[in-house]
Amino acid sequence: MNVPFRIARRYLWARKSQRLIHLVSGISVVVVAAVCAAMIAILSAFNGIEELVEELFSSLDTELAVLPAEGRVIDAAWVDTLSALPGVAWAGGVLEQDVVVRRQGEPVVCTLLGFDVDHAEQTGLNGRLRRGDVLRPDTLGSACGYVGLGVASQLRIPVQPDAPATLMVGAPKRGRSLSSARGWSPDAGLDRMLVSERLSVCGTFSVNADIDARHIIAPLGFAQTVLQRPGKVSRIELVPAAGWSPEELRESIDARWPGEVLTRTRREKNALIHSTSRAEKWATFAILSFILVVAAFNILAALTMLLLDKRRDIGTLSAMGMTPRDIRRVFSWQGFLINAVGAAAGLALGLTLVWLQDRYGLVRLQGAMVPAYPVSLRTGDVLGVLGMVLGVGGTFSAAMVAYLVRRMAPDAA
Repeated sequence: MNVPFRIARRYLWARKSQRLIHLVSGISVVVVAAVCAAMIAILSAFNGIEELVEELFSSLDTELAVLPAEGRVIDAAWVDTLSALPGVAWAGGVLEQDVVVRRQGEPVVCTLLGFDVDHAEQTGLNGRLRRGDVLRPDTLGSACGYVGLGVASQLRIPVQPDAPATLMVGAPKRGRSLSSARGWSPDAGLDRMLVSERLSVCGTFSVNADIDARHIIAPLGFAQTVLQRPGKVSRIELVPAAGWSPEELRESIDARWPGEVLTRTRREKNALIHSTSRAEKWATFAILSFILVVAAFNILAALTMLLLDKRRDIGTLSAMGMTPRDIRRVFSWQGFLINAVGAAAGLALGLTLVWLQDRYGLVRLQGAMVPAYPVSLRTGDVLGVLGMVLGVGGTFSAAMVAYLVRRMAPDAA
């Protein structure tokens, strides 16, 4: 039987001689609970943002991509080669490069994405179309494409035009740099620097503010013509077959063609965004962890007042044969129990807040792509928060008790 624990549990709930001790202990529990709940809620919010970013960027990318080991393009024949590889359910080429787009007024520099219609069906792009029909062979099969909402705004494309808008899409002639075309006008000789083609606007799409402001989509053949890259693609997007994970398919490709091609997962292609999100998440976690120091000082006050209140009990326990170590353990358990009760209350409160936000969207976002702030609860985060609260609180309590017992009850030290 753990006598120090039983005595500490009794001290936690038993009536004290002074109400102030109850008040200070209650404040300590509330502070620990608030910090614990805040940690769970904020970490869940960061998880929700990370998953939302992953979902948004998956609108244009598949889970795995094959890139050239050298240079900017790879032969489009690799599409057929990879399609025949075991573990590949679908493969499609993508050609990407900056271009100059004009409709009225000054030219706008955008990023042209050229791919086949099947690419949209393998990603979430169809669900991101804001105007126009879904991507079909009879639209993308001709010189007809889609523009981001930001690009549409810059080019003054009407939301509901009576007739399809037509864009002039141009790319620098081979050997010239696009940076030299920025700010030029047709009268200044821009047309002589570019290879241009007409592109009808079938509709608009919206993925996120950054992509919407600088991307247009066109058929792969159109992109190869404008960019003067016949039979070439920038990368090949792959969808793993059933029973294959992206990592397994990646290992198979790397083993079969070492040094000839490079493989990148969707997370690696957006590594900067994910690393930034994770850095913000753990920086916030560290800041909230420091707030536990405030709770620790509250626990210090509670333990100090409890020792003063129970000084006579310490003498009684010593007379009954308890060792100084056991007496210190009584008050160490007292501090740990204050942390445990606060952590349990904070856990319940945090889980409730996350559930309410996920179910009912208490915190709304006006004008955003999602109606409410996204949240996602992960078991690892919950265990990490509990470990931090109980570990820091328990260690701090044990150190404080050893000091207080020596100062206030030297006979028990």
